[in-house]
Amino acid sequence: MRQILLFILILTGYHLHSQQLDIHTLDNTQVRVTILGEAKKQQLRTQLHGKQDDSSRKQWTARTFTLSNGSILLEFYDRQAVLIHDLDDFKKLDRIRFVKNTIDFLKKNISYKIELSNEEAQHILQTQHPKRLNNLKSDMPEYYDFEVYELGTGQILFLDKSGEKSAIYENLKTLSSDNNTVQEQVYNSPDEDYLMKRLAAGDALPDYELNDHFIHPKYLKDLIKNHHLTLIQRQVYVSHFFGNLYRSSKGYYILIDEENQENGAGSKMPILDLRIYQSLQEVRDAQKNYAKYKDQGVRSEHFYQKISDRYGEKFPDFVPRLIDSLPLLLNFDKVQLSFDSAGTDLVDEAFKWNGDNYKLFDTIFPSILAYYGQSYIINKKDGEWKMFFDKEYSVWIPEVRLKDGTAAWDWIDFYKELLEGPIPLR
Repeated sequence: MRQILLFILILTGYHLHSQQLDIHTLDNTQVRVTILGEAKKQQLRTQLHGKQDDSSRKQWTARTFTLSNGSILLEFYDRQAVLIHDLDDFKKLDRIRFVKNTIDFLKKNISYKIELSNEEAQHILQTQHPKRLNNLKSDMPEYYDFEVYELGTGQILFLDKSGEKSAIYENLKTLSSDNNTVQEQVYNSPDEDYLMKRLAAGDALPDYELNDHFIHPKYLKDLIKNHHLTLIQRQVYVSHFFGNLYRSSKGYYILIDEENQENGAGSKMPILDLRIYQSLQEVRDAQKNYAKYKDQGVRSEHFYQKISDRYGEKFPDFVPRLIDSLPLLLNFDKVQLSFDSAGTDLVDEAFKWNGDNYKLFDTIFPSILAYYGQSYIINKKDGEWKMFFDKEYSVWIPEVRLKDGTAAWDWIDFYKELLEGPIPLR
């Protein structure tokens, strides 16, 4: 009895302090799971003696663990996880593909989609009669056409007219993360003041990744009123221009550039920076960070500077070792590493889950470059590693050179697409 009570207390604590995700399956069964960060995941595995169960490994996830109380823990490539109540709920999620939203200016939350055959998508249309979202449509229907619908559950049905990529998404954000055309139509601002007007109306834009926004001085009166702001400190520096710090009765803090200060346009700021912080400590940390780095100036660095500094012209000699490090860096089991189609799909997916971790990117990039390059050589049966020396920057750049002397890809585009996309090799 004491052990059972301990399990209940542990799980209750996790549910109270973690994000819940309600999933509607294809047959409209609802399953609630709990999203856990890396620290909580590790703690729960230890407390409930989690054992890795490769026989229940779910596609597009890193690992499956069974816990001593019957719960299931699914670990993702970014080291987050979802806690599933029991084996029965786990089986209900068979068609669910967990995904990570990767829209660059929004929070990178875990979501899901259900991939459908054309017949399944058509059946949903005929039986559920969902609402068509006519504002979302292909901009080149002669080449690629689709339709978007809202289901009674609030989920989004994406109907690929070619019948290849139809799916149900948790919401429009998740679909937008998967489809650039929809993303532009959902999130493009109708005018340059759109976000300013939302801020002035009291919207703190909580799903936006960055806390830094622009606002015209004419919106300040409404902003202060609708966010219920109280001035608590003047002349706060977190950038070159100082701002006034306000506390909202809703619990957050807003720092707004003081309009009346010298700038390149004169003595009045024509547009202001507005920064939203969730705590006063965040404000103080931003002040300290600015004070620390304000005199250092902007430092630029070549894309391949770190690789050149570490490996120089010997990079090809390190390719096997760099590839061997990928499972640890991208959090999948080494036994899964291969150079076939399945292996490339796995690395693509694992890299996508970690692509928003910019601090980790410089560490991952050499291994990703080594793997994609070696995969190209093996699968295309063409090419070999060569080093190009950029004389202007004194940097060694690894390339895969083909038999005809051309490069397998442009090294600048390769780096930028991985950093900004990430767009995988495939």
